[in-house]
Amino acid sequence: MHHFKALALAALVLVGGCRQEAAPAPDYRPGEAGTVDHALCLLGFTAVPVREISTGHHLVQAAINGRRGEFVLDTGANMTVIDTAHLANFGLSPNSGSIGGAVSIGGGGQARRLSIDSFTVGGTPVRQDRVVTSDLGQLLTTLSRVAGIEVNGIVGQDVLKEHRAIIDVARPMLYLIEADEDPAPVPAEQCVGARGAGS
Repeated sequence: MHHFKALALAALVLVGGCRQEAAPAPDYRPGEAGTVDHALCLLGFTAVPVREISTGHHLVQAAINGRRGEFVLDTGANMTVIDTAHLANFGLSPNSGSIGGAVSIGGGGQARRLSIDSFTVGGTPVRQDRVVTSDLGQLLTTLSRVAGIEVNGIVGQDVLKEHRAIIDVARPMLYLIEADEDPAPVPAEQCVGARGAGS
């Protein structure tokens, strides 16, 4: 949420009618010494491929309550948000949870905090049992049209901070540390055939 909604809408106006072809997945090489993949793997990070669309936004696949969806990575949003219109896709009800407010540069609105049973990003388990729901309407409608796939919400700083996220925007690739601890060296053999992107 936050500044994302207002700024993204302005950027999307220029490319809203353009549809994006899927780019090939980046080559993930954790077993090759001297690569970023190898260095981050040795520190315990898992790679999650992300998809860049023509607006410059990055999409990542996530699963909430075991149900998959597409989400925008948003380093400016302090919470992960599911658009209210997509709650049923994840087995959630718009009438559950506690009511609160949501504030962004574009204005304010109503939000609810909902309990969830499970959450993964690109197959990596996320240590989180709540998400926020709010109306992201026009923003997600436009992003979905550009991406050629339905976008369900935003993955925000709550997930990115908790898992010490590193985003390589040039490839594009997201790296998350699954363990609830500071990155620490792991045995080199663990990174040969490591799980993550492309597996």
